[in-house]
Amino acid sequence: MNFSFLKKITLFKDIEESEIKEIFKAISFDIKKFEKDDIVFFRGDTLDGISIVINGNLSAEMLKDTGDVQKIENLSTGDLIASAFIFGENNIIPVDLIALEKTEVLHIDKRNLLKLFNLKETILINFLNEISDKTQFLSNKVWKSFNSKTIREKMLDYIEQNKIEDKVLFKHSIKELSEMFGVSRPSLSRVISEFVEEGILERDGKNRFKLNL
Repeated sequence: MNFSFLKKITLFKDIEESEIKEIFKAISFDIKKFEKDDIVFFRGDTLDGISIVINGNLSAEMLKDTGDVQKIENLSTGDLIASAFIFGENNIIPVDLIALEKTEVLHIDKRNLLKLFNLKETILINFLNEISDKTQFLSNKVWKSFNSKTIREKMLDYIEQNKIEDKVLFKHSIKELSEMFGVSRPSLSRVISEFVEEGILERDGKNRFKLNL
């Protein structure tokens, strides 16, 4: 194990190499090796601990319903794999991870990861900071993406999120939706009326519509 390298990883930031060595003597861990094109994780696999790329590169990909592959990101040496999915109720990895070259991954199961946190509070703080930074980055990315959409696109997203089979229930008033979307009420009402005129939506009671997409 290259402990001088671990010192450069976010999880072990501000911890001396000698201390990292002592910490690792107190826990169990595995180093898994992969060849080019090997599947490191399948989408749907359960994460039972933390995995860190210690050498090599991975491609995070998602298979669309059309059969096309959507590339999400690359993970390189030092990156933590799906750290936000280790704890909480949903421990399912959302993407396929494929080795782009010979790759080594350090794996510490959840029990030993908790032991690691107890042994050194700095590691826990670094872990929480890493998750927070990623969450903030993704939140900003989602907001910028949403904010650049037209009213029509925003409304279609809302319909998609609130449909059950061919029915749609508007859980918010026009006023609330206009505030959520950052648009005027008349403009939003006009788009909804256009959906009705085009047959995309068919009124089926108060705040209820039949969907024809």
